[in-house]
This record gives sequence, C-alpha cells and structure tokens, in this order.
Amino acid sequence: MRSTSSCTLLVALLCLWLALPADADGDNRRVEHIVIVWLKEPGNSAARDRIIEASTALTAIPGVVSLKSGSVMASDRPIVDSSFDVGLIITLVDEAALQAYLTHPLHLTLVEETLKPLVERIQVYDFR
Repeated sequence: MRSTSSCTLLVALLCLWLALPADADGDNRRVEHIVIVWLKEPGNSAARDRIIEASTALTAIPGVVSLKSGSVMASDRPIVDSSFDVGLIITLVDEAALQAYLTHPLHLTLVEETLKPLVERIQVYDFR
C-alpha cells in the first residue's frame, strides 16, 4: 500500500510540474541556442578558456536572458558524446531576439576573432 501512495504522490507532483509555465515568469516563447565546439587542437585548455571567457560578452546583447558555458565532462556512457571541447547554452527571450542576436556585432566579433581561429567544427541546436 505504501508504494501505491508514493506512486500517486509522484504522479501528482509530475502533473503539477508539467502544468507550470515553461519559464518562471510564465513566458514560454524563450529560445535555447546551444552551441557545441570542437577545437582545432582538441583538449587545448587555453583555447577552451579563451572561448568561455569571450562568450561572456554575449550577455550584453539585447534579448539574451542567460548564458552558460563550460568544457566537456568526459563520460563512459555510450549515449553521451564527449568528443567536443566547449558547450554554450544561450537563452533568449524569443525567436526574434535569436535572429537579432545572430547579426549583432558582439556575436559577429566573437565568431570572427575567437571562434574561427580556434575552432575546427561547430554544431548548433535551437529549440523552444
């Protein structure tokens, strides 16, 4: 009987969580812009640090809600791709903000002056 009540509570909490707005402020138009980077010199810590540090400038672009960046966490789990060097997650207020971000001078400068000299490959995922 105890496992049934625990299961019922878990289902109720899950339903409540699913009913909440996508964002804490109730705005479900937010866009996640995920950038995965493979360096020309894999594992080069100075290059990784330079990209992570330079990416902080992106928070000054209008419409950027948050930015998270970091280096890969190695994993032996088959489902995890640990082949990249740096990952960025940029949250923007909406799709229009993403479009403006892509052509903003701070973004273009980061691409030209930091990424292109250091990066072999970039993969991007956008979703809301």
